[in-house]
Amino acid sequence: MRMKFPWTTLMAVVLMLCAIQVNADNSAEHFALINAEENLNNDEFGYRLEQLNLPFGVRNTARVRSYVRRYLVEGYRDSEDILGRATLYFPIFEHYLALYGLPQSLKYLPVVESALQPAAHSPVGAAGLWQFVPATARIYGLRVNGQVDERLDPHKSTEAAVQMLQALYAQFGDWGLVLAAYNCGPGRVKRIMRTYGATNFWEAQPYLPQESQKYIPRFIAAAYMVNFHSAYGITPDYPEPDLQRTRTYRVFRGLHLAKVARSLGVSYRLLQKLNPSYLSGLVTASPKGQFVTVPERVADQFELVFLADKPVEAPANHQRTTYITVAGDRLEIVAKLLQCTKTDLMRWNQLPDEKLTVNQPLIVYLPRTVVRP
Repeated sequence: MRMKFPWTTLMAVVLMLCAIQVNADNSAEHFALINAEENLNNDEFGYRLEQLNLPFGVRNTARVRSYVRRYLVEGYRDSEDILGRATLYFPIFEHYLALYGLPQSLKYLPVVESALQPAAHSPVGAAGLWQFVPATARIYGLRVNGQVDERLDPHKSTEAAVQMLQALYAQFGDWGLVLAAYNCGPGRVKRIMRTYGATNFWEAQPYLPQESQKYIPRFIAAAYMVNFHSAYGITPDYPEPDLQRTRTYRVFRGLHLAKVARSLGVSYRLLQKLNPSYLSGLVTASPKGQFVTVPERVADQFELVFLADKPVEAPANHQRTTYITVAGDRLEIVAKLLQCTKTDLMRWNQLPDEKLTVNQPLIVYLPRTVVRP
């Protein structure tokens, strides 16, 4: 009797060794780039820092360089994940920052706060992309209870955070102090300003709590990583396509994500990732509407099954189409673009107010002579 050679086992070992070698080659290439960059003089690094266009004075300090190195060397795998998640959440941040007229570079704040993980929780009870504690969340209109935690809603928590940042800027008039106050509270920053005459973060830094002293350097390092990662051989690790290509609806009826998942033929876990604020999967009915996000590939089916309760009669000589909102869209801008009125858009989409978010489909009836944008 001849013995069979274990080809399957051999091939598995060979593939494993190849994978290890590829990973080793990639790591070697990455660290070679890092070593090359370390030989650059401070003028080159400082020039890059100046290109960040942050809304406060940027300094090239040892602490800043230490945090940059953490992102680019020791934690470069985590940075790849962060960069991948940025494709999901930066458009949302950019949208609300534009609506409230705040600096776009504030979008780097959740990189520091949560590494762009919407379900992140801290030991002191903060949660979400922007790390709200429950009391502050409620001040800015976010619901936090056993069924829903809107700190985990990327859209609602971002608008709340932008409102908070706007209020802090009205108090301090300096974005560096605003970020310090966001971290340790406005009362403490005000006391430091009164006691020591500090007028910006760098003057206040020695008197801040230890964690807050590191806050602006960490913010600068996060912005540096996002903008210059490719120079260090770091590439984004993108999430699965169903998390990247999505549509977000304002839903007014009650529904359960488990039922939605079964109806659309997607996993309940996927819908939970897209809608982490619904802790038990229940979306309660609301006259103001609740945000529900689904993969783009099943958006038409979602509309047909869950949003077709009250069809709107099409105007004569008009054709129905769909407009997908982008960052910064306002209802009046969309109406002007599509040659209709705000009232039309609100009626066609049964909107109770003019609020829009990113990747939100809007039903539009265009005159047959108008070409869809």
